[in-house]
Amino acid sequence: MRKLGTFFLLAMAVLWGAIAMGCTPASSQSGSAGNAGSSVAGSSGGGSGGAGGGAGGCLIGCGAGGPGGAGGGTAQGAIIVDPPSAIITINNGNITNVPFTAKLNGNDITAQVQWLVDHPEIGDVAAGATFTPTGLVAGVSKVTAKYSNAEGSATVTVYIKKVANTGNLPQTTIDALDNPNGGADNAMSIAYPYPQTVFPLGVLSPEIQWFGGSGGDAYKVHITEKYYDYTEYFSTAPPGRHIVPQADWDAIERSGSGAQSDPLTVAIGRYSNGTAFDPELNTWHIAQGKLKGNIYYWELPDQCGNGNGRILRIKPDAEQVDEFFQPGSCWGCHTVSRDGKTMMATLDTTSPFPQITIDLAQDPAQYAGLKAGQTPIGGTFSAFNDKSDKILVSNDGDWQGTTRLRIVDANNGSVFNDNAMGNMCGEPAWSPDGKKIAAICNLSSSSWIFDAAGGNLTTADVAPDGFTVSNIQQLVPQAGGQGRPAYPSFSPGAGDYIAYGRPTAGSRTTGNGDLWLVETANPANVKKLAIASSDNKSFNPVFSPLRAGGFYWLVFVSRRDYGNHLIGSNRQQLWITAVDDPPTAGDPSHPPFYVRGQEDCAKSENAYFALPPCKDKGMACTEGSDCCNGQCIKDPQTGMYTCGDPPPPGMCSQDGNSCETSADCCNYNPNDPKGIQCIDNFCQYPPPQ
Repeated sequence: MRKLGTFFLLAMAVLWGAIAMGCTPASSQSGSAGNAGSSVAGSSGGGSGGAGGGAGGCLIGCGAGGPGGAGGGTAQGAIIVDPPSAIITINNGNITNVPFTAKLNGNDITAQVQWLVDHPEIGDVAAGATFTPTGLVAGVSKVTAKYSNAEGSATVTVYIKKVANTGNLPQTTIDALDNPNGGADNAMSIAYPYPQTVFPLGVLSPEIQWFGGSGGDAYKVHITEKYYDYTEYFSTAPPGRHIVPQADWDAIERSGSGAQSDPLTVAIGRYSNGTAFDPELNTWHIAQGKLKGNIYYWELPDQCGNGNGRILRIKPDAEQVDEFFQPGSCWGCHTVSRDGKTMMATLDTTSPFPQITIDLAQDPAQYAGLKAGQTPIGGTFSAFNDKSDKILVSNDGDWQGTTRLRIVDANNGSVFNDNAMGNMCGEPAWSPDGKKIAAICNLSSSSWIFDAAGGNLTTADVAPDGFTVSNIQQLVPQAGGQGRPAYPSFSPGAGDYIAYGRPTAGSRTTGNGDLWLVETANPANVKKLAIASSDNKSFNPVFSPLRAGGFYWLVFVSRRDYGNHLIGSNRQQLWITAVDDPPTAGDPSHPPFYVRGQEDCAKSENAYFALPPCKDKGMACTEGSDCCNGQCIKDPQTGMYTCGDPPPPGMCSQDGNSCETSADCCNYNPNDPKGIQCIDNFCQYPPPQ
């Protein structure tokens, strides 16, 4: 079963055998392909033992004074790579290369070494010994030369400067924008994105929006970070809006070296009626981790006028929503299993409102075990366990007895536990490791629970059988903030934190509302996410299934204005905020960003973040989180990565694959805080900060 994790790195293990007067490489690679890693070029000799080969066999240049040392044997010492460091500046796609040489004990072994590059997205050493940048990503890459058990390295720093005149502005206007003389631009102010917003990798380029400006104005946007410099000249009519082309935004994001250490400086200058004004400045941050998963949310038509409420799916990098299933009536109150394969939702037909399950692994999606007209249970919200075979279900809406939570079989709806947490509990959540559940209990209404004005956030332990519940404890009382706690969500991994809202109109999104975070094991450690919910119109926070780039991520509903697009509409829309990992600050949240692609004419409610449906053994993959078993393995015969079996007992997991503790990871070094660790149950490097 797949466990939660974040983006994953390429792992390679290369074994080399040798023959007399020459060497023939033989490689074996395992682990997941990931999003980054080492690239190998060239060849290397050496091995340990071998018939007739002495200590490592005969290598190129055997004999006294050769690279292998006197009498053959394995190569010793450090390889000298020249140049030891190099700087490449790419201007508008004009790429230059860097040739390297390698020497061992004074002998040139350039043609015999194995070249490895730790960031092939920046550049690679292909045939020969020349480093060639991709021209797409800037930054620092380590180039390593290996020969037997000797090695040496060098660094290549790649700077990229790109200038784009997408507006076909005349040179006189460009010169004026480059040398403004009009002073401060008092007529212009940036409305979106907010200052200090943190973006993850893998999202759409934000639409920059500003107030002020006139028809015929020209603009310059200048985005800089440590290694990437981007300038674009364009024109636009009011209202002022501009989207940096997606390919350029991706390059800017991937060239970052850390959300805190390498912020983006954004300057937008305006040229109007012959005068160029000083640019408006902003600062954003790019977390070096990809936000992975799908957002399933409930849409009400509002101004779109497209019928009843429906559940839609959108990816953070998608420009359009996906209506993946159509049951023929209004439906909502949904949740998704941890493996991403199954959804439970409620049909708005007649009481008791039937709950159904959807097979998301099918395209198009199909009914799963619980079908319309055949489902034995009714209610509203629910939550899957870690194994995706049990569901904690609220009976709210069937009104067959007291409001309560039941644990049922995900396949057929049979009841394992008819009252898991006591009477008057609803709005359930289940921790990613399956060991805890949470809900709002002591609800003050026996009608719809989302109209209950009172309630407490409560947790309980779940036994290994998946349905025996004990240690029911109040975690957050109603007192201590506005409204009441609502819609809890466990953080990835072991569920160390719970995010929840405090709305003032029951748990509806029509009143005021702010976002909160509490430590599961320490209820005294409770924090208001005031930066993320500064509008006091924010609701229903839900964690993304994986951390990314050193942050937790919450998708939530807000009725705030969206730049100059939605002003005073008071319409529910989806936003995402970064939360520090660990959340030690008094307020660990950051200004949120808007989820582009949702329909801004409709109301977006009740978002749920889930991984894509996991893949079974033998299916193609790029990282362990793609696979139901958490293992993405390279086939030594085909070189392709496919989902495989977990390692046998006593064996370790390669980088990017599933783990329980850091000790399960093959490359874990307890003395290296920057090395491979088990994060969200996958072996991966901590992200740069």
